[in-house]
Amino acid sequence: MQKRIVLDLDYCVGCRSCVAACQSAFKGEGRIGISEIETMAYLPLACRHCEDPLCAKACPQEAITKDDKTGIVRRASFLCIGCGSCIYACPFGVLDSPLIRHLAQKCDLCKDREDGPRCVATCVSGALKFLTDEEIEKIEVGRKFVSRLPFLRRR
Repeated sequence: MQKRIVLDLDYCVGCRSCVAACQSAFKGEGRIGISEIETMAYLPLACRHCEDPLCAKACPQEAITKDDKTGIVRRASFLCIGCGSCIYACPFGVLDSPLIRHLAQKCDLCKDREDGPRCVATCVSGALKFLTDEEIEKIEVGRKFVSRLPFLRRR
């Protein structure tokens, strides 16, 4: 059963606890970023683990792959050459553009934790949720910001 990180814009307070949790797990190199809107709102940006990941298709080294069983899109550090193709291909802009050590940092949904991603666990307002595809389908797109497909647009 595939699960994804979902952001509920109504609850996000911009505290950045999600970023701190991610950075603490990866020695200061977090896999989640913050996007600024009109200098008023700060939104966490995590990989959406798309059904058809464009970042994986753009990678010339096949360093980014999708696990068909779990739906997790992963990056193999030793195969990545730091070309940046995945960064340009991602329609959500969640991959880091400044390549740290010439490698694109990629969210892996904290695969080492059974409880789910650290960013979701530390979200103080409950804005980040870790939901199955079935739970996400029940949320009306356009009222809440939920998207699984790179070509799906908010109404």
